[in-house]
Amino acid sequence: MTHTEASLLGIAVTVVLDLWVLRTRLLTRKAYWASYAIVLFFQLVTNEWLTWQGVFQYGEDAILGWRIGHQPVEDVLFGFSLVTQSMMWWVWWGRRGVQREPGPGPVPAVARLLGRRDAA
Repeated sequence: MTHTEASLLGIAVTVVLDLWVLRTRLLTRKAYWASYAIVLFFQLVTNEWLTWQGVFQYGEDAILGWRIGHQPVEDVLFGFSLVTQSMMWWVWWGRRGVQREPGPGPVPAVARLLGRRDAA
């Protein structure tokens, strides 16, 4: 499987999971796209530096050949899937109350103001 095929498959799986399986519908929200724009900026900066330094190298037969700077466009597509699925699973598990007991650490300021010790 080429990098292009893996990236396109990742996008398809992500869209199906978000809209029809997990039904988090992140892709329909403005807040998601604003958050993703911030992540994308740093992804582009980081990937540009890594590919320019030769940390990552791609066989020309595994990518389309389209590049954003030094990085193949597939990196952006694959990054979209990784970031979106991380957020999507976070929302899905959060809705199911996976962490019912607060973890160690300080109580968030909002919870302290509301007098709720359990709202970590």
